[in-house]
Amino acid sequence: MTELQVALDALCLLLPREDRKACRTIVADVLHSLESLDKSLIEDYSPQQFCSILGFCETYCCATPYGPQEIHISLEADDPSKMNVMWVTQLLCNYPTVRYGTTESSLNLSASANYRTYHQGGWHGYIYVAQLENLSPATTYFYQVGDPDQKWSQVIYSFQTAPTTPVPADQVFTFITYGDMGSSNAADPDLYWLDEAARTHAADVILHIGDISYADGYQPGWDLFLQKIEPVAARIPYMTTAGNHEEFFDFTAYRFRFTMPVPEQNLVDVGRENMTLYYSFNYGNAHIIAISAEAFWGLAPNLYPGGAQREWLINDLQSVDRTQFPWVFAYLHRPLYCTNSDKCVTQTAYYRKLLEDIFNEYDVDLVLTAHQHDYERTLPVYDSVVVGGYDQSSSTFRNVSAPIYSVIGTGGNHEGLQNNFVSPPSWSVPQSRMGIW
Repeated sequence: MTELQVALDALCLLLPREDRKACRTIVADVLHSLESLDKSLIEDYSPQQFCSILGFCETYCCATPYGPQEIHISLEADDPSKMNVMWVTQLLCNYPTVRYGTTESSLNLSASANYRTYHQGGWHGYIYVAQLENLSPATTYFYQVGDPDQKWSQVIYSFQTAPTTPVPADQVFTFITYGDMGSSNAADPDLYWLDEAARTHAADVILHIGDISYADGYQPGWDLFLQKIEPVAARIPYMTTAGNHEEFFDFTAYRFRFTMPVPEQNLVDVGRENMTLYYSFNYGNAHIIAISAEAFWGLAPNLYPGGAQREWLINDLQSVDRTQFPWVFAYLHRPLYCTNSDKCVTQTAYYRKLLEDIFNEYDVDLVLTAHQHDYERTLPVYDSVVVGGYDQSSSTFRNVSAPIYSVIGTGGNHEGLQNNFVSPPSWSVPQSRMGIW
């Protein structure tokens, strides 16, 4: 036990007797999370942040009691007639509602929302989730969130629903993907063009591949990120998977603040050993799989043979009708292939051992990852060997028999870029390697 943990446990003794055990559990969990991120509670946090992470100080989501903030939307697994809408307020609304319609001037439909909250990290606020149903496919809807007795959101946002399947094989869809963003001004250039894409509906879905807010246990970091991303995520379905920076308090903030189509509920009576941070959904002619490699600080034991996530993943891939969904994409935070540093050699081998055989056996086309703060991609590769006779000058790939892997850790976070690329192996595409936001 470190001197810091001894000192913090001593602080727990200042609490009422019935709260001391919970306090010591929080201290141990927070210190383990900090160790996994190579962060120091004393050096990397202000006293106020330090105090709130341990639950001794309170933080609040919002500046006004009932003004809706942090609006964002997400898709259901395979039902284009539904859309999830989420937002927060400081105080609990009596009638949290989404009003919506197919024109901005006629929001004549409504859906009631459920609410939830959590208090880890001293956070206070209420999170609402409404599911819009019976939506027409490939249609633009306008909407506003709030409470008819209190306050509506200032902006009327719009979104486009997914098409019904099957769709023509040559129909094009646009996805924006990235990881490792955060709420600092380093992300602002990316936020600018994301906002442009959202306002013009230039993309159909966003995939945020982990390391979302970089709150690192300090809950106002989540609020700031979701406030900044709102003009984007309120217009384009914002689909996420967890990264290592989400893992504080058993991923509580992540699980409560994002509604993803997970196979089992993820809020009540769950812990590191049984939470479902994985799911899949269909869009157009693509089947898209979100995988979590983050359980137990990146060890991901549920991806071992017999593990719950591994069994779910195999069953999911076996169920895909490739005549309707010829494209299969997977995304997870940890890379299976990268050349950014010597860590890539050791860490990626671990995740290849867990997942590469499955991706290869079930003909996954593209695997999107992040974690390393750069962009790079591979040729079609299996077991570190290029498949299909391609070389580093190849730019067109047809009917490949192994996945292409990509690292997209270019969201723009405060930790900065990584440019220390090693000599490129044969499977790497050197001209793709960029340390740039």
